[in-house]
Amino acid sequence: MSLTRRNFLVGAASAAGLSAIHLKPGDVAAAGIPGDTAARGTEYATLLDIEKCIGCGQCVEGCHERNGHRFPEAKNPLPALLPPGTKAEDWSAKRDVDDRLTPYNWLYIESVTVQKNGAPLELHIPRRCLHCTNPPCANLCPWGAASKEPNTGTVSIDSQTCLGGAKCRTVCPWHIPQRQSGVGLYLDLMPRFAGNGVMYKCDRCADSFAHGQLPACVEVCPQQVQTIGPRNEILAQAQKLAQERGAYLYGVTENGGTNTFYLSPVPFSEIAQQAKPGPGKPTFGPVEDSMAQAGNLTRMLIAAPLVGVAGALVNVARQGQTRDAHSLRDPQVDASQSDGLLKKLWVAVALLLGFTGMMQLPVASRYGIAKIPGLTWTGDFYTILNIHYILAALLLALGFYWLGLMVRGRLRGRLTFWGKVRLGVLGVVVLSGLGRVAKNLPSITFSAGTTTFVDLVHLGFAVLLGVLCLSLWIKGRGAWREDDADD
Repeated sequence: MSLTRRNFLVGAASAAGLSAIHLKPGDVAAAGIPGDTAARGTEYATLLDIEKCIGCGQCVEGCHERNGHRFPEAKNPLPALLPPGTKAEDWSAKRDVDDRLTPYNWLYIESVTVQKNGAPLELHIPRRCLHCTNPPCANLCPWGAASKEPNTGTVSIDSQTCLGGAKCRTVCPWHIPQRQSGVGLYLDLMPRFAGNGVMYKCDRCADSFAHGQLPACVEVCPQQVQTIGPRNEILAQAQKLAQERGAYLYGVTENGGTNTFYLSPVPFSEIAQQAKPGPGKPTFGPVEDSMAQAGNLTRMLIAAPLVGVAGALVNVARQGQTRDAHSLRDPQVDASQSDGLLKKLWVAVALLLGFTGMMQLPVASRYGIAKIPGLTWTGDFYTILNIHYILAALLLALGFYWLGLMVRGRLRGRLTFWGKVRLGVLGVVVLSGLGRVAKNLPSITFSAGTTTFVDLVHLGFAVLLGVLCLSLWIKGRGAWREDDADD
């Protein structure tokens, strides 16, 4: 079946009868129709047979025609940004640039000449977002503006909520998203101090694809370079073709796996050597899984409460042994000293946790924090993320250690009113934080709305907790327990 718009829509109308059709390049399985109820939750992938591409550019033109109404319209003059030296990115006068990714060009053709069997071979390669199966841009966006659509596997950026901090571009292994300043929500908030526009990239024509229409680049291609369908079927077809031809695949394992597979007659290492990567021009080099530590960090967070409770039980048991041995040390004195140390450690961890949480917003580089000696690590988002997770696990362990001591009578006194309030706010921070952790796992995907809600709740209640603790400390009412307030 030819991969045309007409056949695609006909297939949608007769999905039941066509579901058994074998996928071939240029075919689409009926089970992959987005509007088909039976296919809800199916991830879609595309296979690009780059040896077929003749570099005609019709895919680029088709993308422009389909998505032109969504291109940004910058408001001039652009806001002056603080601190001095912060640069805007304005492509509004360079809309015709088509040899790289821009906010107005979400797909471009990369041409390279390689050697095959001792003869030169020219390859033309459509380049765009690869739509990772576990996308770091969606996992780490501080506002939830970037998200993965659970029903299709498409990774999109919501131009209505994006502030243009460009964290998505920084954490993307291929640095795909591109920024246009002078547009978006930041203009209505703090245009000089925070935000810098909106990030744009390919979303596989998500709005039209959801209604049974092929992505423009797939639909208009005269050579049927691209095949789209359920990921497992497309991957099986790609692997079969690679084996039959002795060809090579890219996107299967890169960054933990993507929903875009490139089939090449020569190794991608050779293509990478001939290509000239740079701004807006992604590499074909090897890419490690940027979210590989998510599973280990999640297990660490799950284990933290158990470690805290176990520590409390060990502490109580040791104190019992001390009393049985008629030690000269007063257990109550030991309890007071232990409690004081616990408070200091709690405050230190909470402050560092708040700092690393704020540094996950794209502010360290903009405001020069990453240039301060000893704080250069704040410019690496993955380092910040790992430290934040470790601190969160330590705070959970300390919290459950403290609760364990309370339950076992190791610490005296009941929670004060404001102690209960802070504990409730902290509970919301922890639960929403667990939600943020869950969305980093490859097996879990939130909708865009859920992602935004979880992110804003986590950030909002974390700020509320910090303001509340600071205010009570200034007023001299910072005690969590009644015994502390009486001291």
